[in-house]
Amino acid sequence: MARILAGSLQDFVETLVGWMREQYQFDPVQVELAFGLDSAFPPWTIVLPKGHALQLHGRIDRVDLSVSRSTAEALCVVIDYKSSQKKLDDLLIACGLQLQLLAYLSVLRRWSDPAAVFGTDKIVPAGVFYVSLRGKYQRERNRVSALSGTEAARKMAYQHSGRFDATALPHLDSRSGMTRGDQFNYRLTNSGELHKGCAEALPNDRFRELLDQVEGTIARMGAEIFSGKVDVSPYRKGSVTACDQCSYRAVCRMDPWVHEFRVLRAPGPADL
Repeated sequence: MARILAGSLQDFVETLVGWMREQYQFDPVQVELAFGLDSAFPPWTIVLPKGHALQLHGRIDRVDLSVSRSTAEALCVVIDYKSSQKKLDDLLIACGLQLQLLAYLSVLRRWSDPAAVFGTDKIVPAGVFYVSLRGKYQRERNRVSALSGTEAARKMAYQHSGRFDATALPHLDSRSGMTRGDQFNYRLTNSGELHKGCAEALPNDRFRELLDQVEGTIARMGAEIFSGKVDVSPYRKGSVTACDQCSYRAVCRMDPWVHEFRVLRAPGPADL
């Protein structure tokens, strides 16, 4: 198992370096960037009603920047390493259950003095991505198919998954004439527009709305904490429930045979 994991990590690093040479115009500038608590940087503070405030702390796996030579600003990408495949889910984001990765990008765009840490006056959000360290290869029909096109298959195995601003695509994938991504999941039409089926590449205004939505959700949750709202309300999404991966099931008094799960539904405009 150790040899398999080491080999997988070598494949991952080789693929990543290849992308950086060929198409990825961002440079890693920070790893394990901690903010709040005992770190050298302050927490992200969100001002709430009634004189309250919410302070968030955390640790960002990797921060990449693409610095503009003509302006004192830089496009920013947040990378979060995972041991297995993980994807952002629009419904989980809307319901406040998958906020961490996008919140990290908001932390950086609200950074009080980016020049001191990142060497640029302004951080411009460009994207957030989960990256699996193990990779996930697709099944092939036969041995010949499995042994052919190994480089392309390896790139797809380590394809990043997340959300990104489509206007930053020339910096994310600088190859000319490409209509489909390998490092990032996108597809363009013959006229160069985003394909309607693209869920991860978002127009600039929609991407910024998503970040604002996440900040608004965090602020709402903070206000609910101060109001004393502590409902026991685990969710259900299809066949998946909040209890499936819970570490406290052995001591929990929540009985799935008696208690009803909160079925997730996208909140309306009045709820946001």
